[in-house]
Amino acid sequence: MASSLNVHRLWTSADGTLCLMLERSDAPRYEICVLRGQDVLRQHRLYARASAQMLAETWRSALVPVGV
Repeated sequence: MASSLNVHRLWTSADGTLCLMLERSDAPRYEICVLRGQDVLRQHRLYARASAQMLAETWRSALVPVGV
């Protein structure tokens, strides 16, 4: 069975760091990735959308300097 996926941009910082949430049809349904250029800084798969969004915000506060 092929899985489908939707991609949502959660946040972007001034230095080009980007956080994406991939929503899949198979479990665990949500994958968040933090990218800077070609580098994957962080990546994790979760079962709940709210948990994925909360983790993405935690990563944002850890990776994006204050005032950016």
